[in-house]
Amino acid sequence: MPRRVLRGYRLGTPTGQPDRDACAAPRAEIRFVCRRGHDFIVPFSTDAEIPAVWTCPRHGIEHCLRTDDDSEWVPPQGKPPRTHYVMLLERRSIADLENLVAQALAGIDQQRRSPQARVVIGDRTYSFRFGP
Repeated sequence: MPRRVLRGYRLGTPTGQPDRDACAAPRAEIRFVCRRGHDFIVPFSTDAEIPAVWTCPRHGIEHCLRTDDDSEWVPPQGKPPRTHYVMLLERRSIADLENLVAQALAGIDQQRRSPQARVVIGDRTYSFRFGP
């Protein structure tokens, strides 16, 4: 949408003024405890079904327990979640990764020497052009 079309329209509320006739939904703040020792609060709607476990926002650890719940912690079943790094290590060895990094750094060094450079990374050639 062109910028000139929106000129003159006031979208939303003006800055600094609260919404009129708008009430926030009633909320309950539920406290969870991470396995690494810290606790955190997650707001839920009062009519929502509150889960017994939650994922820690700081560490990403799953199955953090509610502190107001008397249920015991049950370890997760199955395999742990696969990260990008684990999937990368399934495809390439550490020596291959070190070789690719060395090639990329050599290519960057070559780029800095000339305004137009070709860089070979792995089996592919990339060309770059620098300057105005």
